[in-house]
Amino acid sequence: MLRREAETVDLTIRLVSEHALTRVHRKIFKEVHGRLFEIWEKYEDDDMTTTQLLRACSHIIGLGPSTTQDDIHDEDF
Repeated sequence: MLRREAETVDLTIRLVSEHALTRVHRKIFKEVHGRLFEIWEKYEDDDMTTTQLLRACSHIIGLGPSTTQDDIHDEDF
C-alpha cells in the first residue's frame, strides 16, 4: 500500500504544479488584456495615434520597443 502511494506522489506533485502554473498564466493574461483594453480606450478617445496604439500593443505583449514614442513616425501626426 505504501508503495502505491509513493508512486502516486510524483503524479500528485506534478498536477498541483500544473494547476498553480495555470493560475499564474490566467493572472498574466488578465493583466495583459486589461492593459490592452486601457490603451484601446485611449485610442478610441483620440488620446493616442494609430502608430502609438500599435507600438503600445507590441510593447505590452513583449514584441515591440521599450517606448511608445517614435520621433520619426510621430511627426506625421
